Amino acid sequence: MKSKVIEVLKNLGYEVDEKDIEEPPRKEFGDYSFPCFNLAKKLNVNPIELAREITRKIPVDRYPFLLKVEAANGYVNFFLYWEKLATEILDGALKIKKLNFGNGEKVMIEFSQPNPVHSMHIGHARGTFIGDALSRIFEFSNFKVIRANLMNDAGLQVAKLVTGYLLWFNGKRPDKKPDYWLWEIYVKFHEEAKKDPSLEEKAREILRKYEIEKDTEITKVWNRIVKWCVKGFMETYRRLRIKFDVWFYEHNFRELGKQIAYQALAKNIAFKSEDGAIIAKLEEYGIPNCVILRSDGTGLYFTGDLGLTVHKFEKYKLDKSIWVVSTQQSLYFQQLFKFLELLGYEWAKNCYHCAFEHVNLPEGKMSSREGRAILLDEVINMLEKRAREEVEKRNPKKSKKKIASVARKIAIGALKYSIIKIQPEDQIIFEWERMLRLEGNTGPYIQYACTRCRGILKKAKRFERNFTPKTLTKEESSLLKKIGEFPYLIQKIVKEMKPYYLANYLYELSTLFNEFYERVPVLKEENREVKNFRLTLVEASEKILTLGLNLLGIDVPEFM
Repeated sequence: MKSKVIEVLKNLGYEVDEKDIEEPPRKEFGDYSFPCFNLAKKLNVNPIELAREITRKIPVDRYPFLLKVEAANGYVNFFLYWEKLATEILDGALKIKKLNFGNGEKVMIEFSQPNPVHSMHIGHARGTFIGDALSRIFEFSNFKVIRANLMNDAGLQVAKLVTGYLLWFNGKRPDKKPDYWLWEIYVKFHEEAKKDPSLEEKAREILRKYEIEKDTEITKVWNRIVKWCVKGFMETYRRLRIKFDVWFYEHNFRELGKQIAYQALAKNIAFKSEDGAIIAKLEEYGIPNCVILRSDGTGLYFTGDLGLTVHKFEKYKLDKSIWVVSTQQSLYFQQLFKFLELLGYEWAKNCYHCAFEHVNLPEGKMSSREGRAILLDEVINMLEKRAREEVEKRNPKKSKKKIASVARKIAIGALKYSIIKIQPEDQIIFEWERMLRLEGNTGPYIQYACTRCRGILKKAKRFERNFTPKTLTKEESSLLKKIGEFPYLIQKIVKEMKPYYLANYLYELSTLFNEFYERVPVLKEENREVKNFRLTLVEASEKILTLGLNLLGIDVPEFM
């Protein structure tokens, strides 16, 4: 509803947007406030006088949604007439199917990208869940979304795994979930390489045979190992209800990347170092130079990404492309995007990096090479076990099949929410107890609020929707206000690429709904019109909670 306040101020000639409007800490200061301090500084006037002047200019009687406007200590405080806004908010919430912030633009969102050398750990969960939520939110906002996953299957890390396999497991097949089995080989290689550094050179030789010499036998083993690992990933993605429209394999784009590297050399936007490596010339743009092709002719991630990015825009005719990758790669993406711009690709300005911090263990950073990581499947298994125990306690008469289904939804909801709710700039310290908690600001808390709404509506059976309350309680107006914020919140997420806003919005909405239901009679209300309005409010709350959870990739269980 901030847009209503912005409309009033713009009609007076003041250029303001959403970030200029605040929500007061206390209800007596209104529903929204416009602090005049920055504007007063620009105009070289007193902010207290400016707030009074703006307040005097606002014709409250011309805006049906305005109850009153007051000036206080440099703020213009807006009190909205929620009874007048109820129809617009509730009818809009119950009819909502899609928003149209995207106008049908085509966007590719690349996320998850686990290296096909070991099973996914909890660190992979963050980019995976953020990317999935963004994809769902962009689709809901009328973008044509292509979900992409990139397998970095052409690098030195895969060469090390292939080397380990050929040395110690040649000819054997996985006897457990394949990505787990391969992780054991990957860890063994790094343990042995500490004792025998020549293993590192053997891995480099395997890489040369694969990439430069195109050795048939090495390629056959290499592709088989990558295929096994991806098969393991697919099992995990299915459990998490995460899908991709396209899978890219880096080896398919290395050659195109190398061609582009030589084109850059010819255009004088790259140079050869003394040892023969090709270096992108970026220093004059305030960005460090970077290697785009090794001296031995083998490529790097940068080489593959050059080829892949050109392929993305040319084949899929994208309007924009988003990479959901950790903040540790922020400089890398600055270099990649700038280099593509220097190469003359107009679409380079439509490349975006959605960054997030790592998930770490209490004792420090995870290391897959050293076997120090919490595997994603282990977390899911533990959460499902804990959720199943809780559901069984509360629903002893339900069948084991139904309990298992509900426990799975609660477990996955708890996991996804616990990761997405943290703002991406903050690190996450993985702690089992915190991850397994089912109360407080958690996914299950929101799922419970949603099932509670459904339970109320089921008991009410049929009712006639009422969008026009005569008066509202404090709890009703607070809940109505929060429901009305939903479309503007989605627009903000699309602009900033931060789905954590939605997670925390759903927690606030659930809390306001619980306060409303505990303090305001719904099913026991005797006045029929009032009862129907409150049931309509419950129905709208359920709709937004369910929709919001689904946009985060979280299902609502049948019972809790």
